[in-house]
Amino acid sequence: MNPPARSARSFEPQAALGALRTAAAQLGFSAVGVADAHAPQGDGLKRWLQEGCHADMAWMERHLDARLNPDLVLPGVRRVVMLTYEYARHDARSLGRIARYAQGDDYHKLLAPKLADLDETLSFYGGQQRCFTDSGPVSERFFARQAGLGWLGRHGLLLRERGGSFCFLACILTTLELPLDAPAKNRCGSCRRCEEACPTGALGRGLCDARRCLSYWTIEAKAPMPADIAARQSDRLYGCDICQEVCPWNRPRPHDASPPTDPHLLMPAALRRADIDELAQLSDEAFAALFAGSPIRRIGPQHWRANLGQR
Repeated sequence: MNPPARSARSFEPQAALGALRTAAAQLGFSAVGVADAHAPQGDGLKRWLQEGCHADMAWMERHLDARLNPDLVLPGVRRVVMLTYEYARHDARSLGRIARYAQGDDYHKLLAPKLADLDETLSFYGGQQRCFTDSGPVSERFFARQAGLGWLGRHGLLLRERGGSFCFLACILTTLELPLDAPAKNRCGSCRRCEEACPTGALGRGLCDARRCLSYWTIEAKAPMPADIAARQSDRLYGCDICQEVCPWNRPRPHDASPPTDPHLLMPAALRRADIDELAQLSDEAFAALFAGSPIRRIGPQHWRANLGQR
């Protein structure tokens, strides 16, 4: 996956981009797009924060300046390279729902070494980079749209003509002036199925209000789940995919991006076999063992048991 062991060469934009796309495909990424690091981001994020839609996720406020100005993350940055990595579109459980992205290994750990390889590819052409996958102060969804990978749906997630919304986003900030891709056009039209299907009314005006979002309450929240939210939790144990499940763009299509083949993203057999009662009674040690390597482990056994106790 790494470029040939040669000394760094002078920057050739098309050659560098071609090498990056080839390496990304070999590493399992389904798409690559390039955005201007200084494209105006508008006031959407500020409005979301001002209205308190981030709930108690104070880190979103602390790093606002960096999110709006990538030069604070990587001085001299010129481009933001956005990549997609597919995850399963089917639900591996019928009893007790776990968000699809969390059914396998932690994607942060899975994608980090792949991004390190791509960093090396661009370094060969003289670039300096910083890489993230939902792990740094970068407006990934905004730049994914600017890079032509898709548009932002009314649920706030990236939507693609091929593959819908079930993908991870990864980004590379680089000082290289790579060729730009054209921003994607919004294709939601008058469809509001995600807004209408959200059981807690978390979606509206193109915003997701975390204070009413099941994903927030089952993953990020520190406080107990409010009774009116818990009454609508149903069997959602960790995260929620309802707004994605009803989206027409997530229906199978003949020319969809290839489904994931990475075994690390598949639900382990032990979790598939477990029933709700077993999961609700996990000891701290059993929780740590069952979810070793999983993003679910970070919420801790107490939060996990609370999620199941709300049902």
